Amino acid sequence: MLQKIGIPIMSFLTLLTMSHLCVAVEATPPGVILDTDFRSDVDDAGALALLNALADNGECELLGVVASQTGPYVVGAINAVNTWYGRGAVPVGLSPVDDQRFPDHYAPEIGDPENFASTQSNATAPDSTTLYRRLLHEAPDKSVVIVVIGSQTCVHLLLQSEADSEQDGSINRTGRDLIAAKVRELVLMGGNFSDPAHPEHNINLDREAAQTVADQWPTPIMYSGFEIGRTVMTGGAMTNPDENPVARAYELFPAGGVGTIAASSSYDQTAVYYAVRGFKAEELVLWESSAPGRASFPDGVTRFEREESGTHRYLIARASDEETATVIEALMIQPPRDRAAAE
Repeated sequence: MLQKIGIPIMSFLTLLTMSHLCVAVEATPPGVILDTDFRSDVDDAGALALLNALADNGECELLGVVASQTGPYVVGAINAVNTWYGRGAVPVGLSPVDDQRFPDHYAPEIGDPENFASTQSNATAPDSTTLYRRLLHEAPDKSVVIVVIGSQTCVHLLLQSEADSEQDGSINRTGRDLIAAKVRELVLMGGNFSDPAHPEHNINLDREAAQTVADQWPTPIMYSGFEIGRTVMTGGAMTNPDENPVARAYELFPAGGVGTIAASSSYDQTAVYYAVRGFKAEELVLWESSAPGRASFPDGVTRFEREESGTHRYLIARASDEETATVIEALMIQPPRDRAAAE
């Protein structure tokens, strides 16, 4: 029958096997590397809480965190959040490019081990490219999702890195080679696809990096634009700031006045949620994908040209802000697994 319609039996079997393999790969919980400008806006802390909760649920594995903004407490602050969730051993890398352009609202407080338990610091942190290359080398093929919720400086450095097998065992693979082999998808909180003429903050942090990544990144990219998280307000339900470093970060952030835990925009949480769970919360469709195309960022503004063979897409909101906030905040306030079991 197959031969009668012009499909050789062996070719059909090959296609069938490949389709099953693709389904198996997509069904496997991803290993996630979070690349964050953790220290200025509080949504980075909320995103790391959400990612730890998803890992507690067995929906992903947190492989590592990369800090794209610097400052003396940033690594300790990230490690304090991971430690709260029982993941103090998750490695934290630090950008080699000093970037302290913005106020540091909460990292000095939660990054101080006298306030919140932590075992890592800037002094112990590997360079971001070294950590990226090691984690990718150790990961199975097409198993990693990288989520960037700050500047694209560190993924740009990874993309441009030369082979260095002595440092990370990558057997003479360049950064681009490692990305192509190991990364399933790159998720970027960046761009403004509803108001393209409005320059977006994360793109403007490093315009050259954003454009080079758009031009040269070898895997699919999903952009979660400014408009996706701007009016999704979360964090106001956080409690126990004396013990929970994420709640303390929200208390210190001036959204509702320092000393008050108040809701704030969820730019970063939306990107992290999509990276692990995709478009839905059970039967509720939170977002849908744009048509494929190519993104570019001339002078920091967002341009998107539809192209059938394009590897870039962006999120389009479908659920209400309140519905999306409810889903995200439930994960942000989910007790750490070990503590929930003890209770």
